[in-house]
Amino acid sequence: MNTLNRQSTLVGLIGGVAAVILLLVFEGGNLLSFLNIGALILILGGSVAVGITSFGLKEIFAVPAYFRIALAPPGVDLKAEIVTLLSFSEKARREGLLSLEDDMESVKDEMTRKAMQMVIDGTEPENILTVLEDFSESTKKHAKIPAEIFETLGGFSPTLGIIGTVMGLVHVLEGLGGGGGIQQLGEGIAVAFIATFYGIGFANLLWLPLSNKIKWIIHHEESRRQIITSGVLGIQSGDNPRVLKDKLIALIGDPVERKKIESEVNL
Repeated sequence: MNTLNRQSTLVGLIGGVAAVILLLVFEGGNLLSFLNIGALILILGGSVAVGITSFGLKEIFAVPAYFRIALAPPGVDLKAEIVTLLSFSEKARREGLLSLEDDMESVKDEMTRKAMQMVIDGTEPENILTVLEDFSESTKKHAKIPAEIFETLGGFSPTLGIIGTVMGLVHVLEGLGGGGGIQQLGEGIAVAFIATFYGIGFANLLWLPLSNKIKWIIHHEESRRQIITSGVLGIQSGDNPRVLKDKLIALIGDPVERKKIESEVNL
């Protein structure tokens, strides 16, 4: 996952907000007329309430951490993973699987370390595959929580905006008997629709994009875990490092990244 992709979330969020602001400016609108604290409290407060009801306090309190994951996702260096696995493969063929024992302390990735330790301990391939699949599935299930939270908030946010608009319109209509003029009526309706604007804006410029970004991160991590699984099983079965390299590189989905890593990884 390169630096450009890691920065794309912040660039996209700022770009979306900037596009809305530019539209308002070009249309001659007053930015201050779109500032409504009451509507903002309804949308954000309602979103927190919906989140707590749907998921629980612990998960909602973790939303700031989920923001950090989306804005600065952990780097995934597929090339480094492949190089590490191929180095283990070459050493295992020269010196045997037990020679890899001393290398395990330097392996930082939990999945790689545990899988290689099972290989060194002589665990059956079927058992290793089962453990790795279970590890991958549980990791993916946990990683989906932020995406599900953001997606849920994105689904309810426009509805909360409509609730705010209806409340505002009711208030405006109640005031018609007070002798307010057309101008006052128009201003009241405009203010009432701010809640809908906030609801749709938060959903489409924040919550749903963040959900999609988390899903993209999960997909990228899944590719890394597939490479680890295939690499570890290939090492155990004694695959030729060159054959193993082809297997691992074939698991890279991005053709540009695949071609680049293939040219850079030499045996």
